[in-house]
Amino acid sequence: MKGFFKFLGTVVAIFSAVIGALAVFDHFTQKNKIKDGYLVCEVPDNDTEQ
Repeated sequence: MKGFFKFLGTVVAIFSAVIGALAVFDHFTQKNKIKDGYLVCEVPDNDTEQ
C-alpha cells in the first residue's frame, strides 16, 4: 500500500509540474490577450437583440 501512495504522489507531482510549465509557456506566448477582461467594440444600439 505504501508503494501505491508513493506512485500516486509521483504522478500528482509530474502532473502539477506539467500544468505549471504549460501556464508559464502560455503566459509568455500570449502577447495579444485582452487586457482588463473586456473587449471594446462599437455596436449600434439598433443592431442589438434583447
